[in-house]
Amino acid sequence: MAACGPDIIIFSVKEIQVSESSDIETVWKRWNRRAVKESAKQVYGAERWLKSAPHVIKKDGGQGLGLPSKNDQKIHRIVVALGGKDKVPIFYGDFGKGFVHVFDEISFDIILQELDTISDFIKYLTAKERFYMAGKKTPFLAGEENLLALYLHSGRKLPEKYTAVLMEGEMWDSFVKKPEYLRKKEEDKISYFWDDVIEDIAKYVLKGNLEFSSSPDDGEIILRIMAREERFSRRILGKLFAEFIHLSSENKVRSRMLRSPSGIIYVLLALPHTVDRKYRCAELGSRCFITRGQNLDFKTVIGIATEISKPGVGHSFDLYYLYLPNWTEEHQKQMELLQKETGFFVNPVRAEAHEDEYPQE
Repeated sequence: MAACGPDIIIFSVKEIQVSESSDIETVWKRWNRRAVKESAKQVYGAERWLKSAPHVIKKDGGQGLGLPSKNDQKIHRIVVALGGKDKVPIFYGDFGKGFVHVFDEISFDIILQELDTISDFIKYLTAKERFYMAGKKTPFLAGEENLLALYLHSGRKLPEKYTAVLMEGEMWDSFVKKPEYLRKKEEDKISYFWDDVIEDIAKYVLKGNLEFSSSPDDGEIILRIMAREERFSRRILGKLFAEFIHLSSENKVRSRMLRSPSGIIYVLLALPHTVDRKYRCAELGSRCFITRGQNLDFKTVIGIATEISKPGVGHSFDLYYLYLPNWTEEHQKQMELLQKETGFFVNPVRAEAHEDEYPQE
């Protein structure tokens, strides 16, 4: 199981080897019953339990991650049927209690490599379910990776105006050879810097080595928000974060705002190793509050503070979480007074840049 906000993904994985027999139809039916239909029943059973469970139960029996309420849950049901050896047709759909996605080992591996953030993966599952539940057909679909190619080629959407869509069996292979796809992959390399930051911060959260300037419980919230960023957003954020680390090491910048396409705004702060972390936390909190007032269309601000990067010298992180849905006149007065006292972001330099997910040149 995986959970991200209201979305919950339930997995069932089974490996059933295809028997060797001249009666192909019987082999197919038997394999689908054991590898797919029985797994779908397990998924439905897990869903029933989730509807009444307030939280996940850990392996040791302790209380784990809290779950969204029954009315807020968005369930995505997945069966991974292994052992078909690309010989057995895969069927997916509603097996009685809701749509079930069914993947074989080939398509599942490709999809997880291509949609390697939780938000990108959930978006695809949602689009696919909506597509098929609307009665659309994909006859002669040779591998779900071809449906993925259509989805990506169409701007992360599946066609709505057709009742049936015919696709070439080599559509995925052709798609990944396109120059713009190869350029995308090259541009995406910097996005994994954002992944590294998440992993780095997670270590500090788990060890309790953070000086929180908001609340100790906010570490997990911040990590979830950062992890919900899509791959394209991570490319933008990773590029700007890496640039900030470099510029701050040259004492050219102290703090920076990053506006994410996701609707989250991040505040970065880098100070010398000699600065007391309590002061650093206080400055980070002040900058986050001012940032919220200067960006009225952004309700959530995440602050990340660290030391100025030096070769061979370690670093630490401090975090700040601010969710302020309504900005009042009183908030405005507080912000103006804070700016007057500190000088933070009084005249911020704004820069905008255009980024294509699939660069043409």
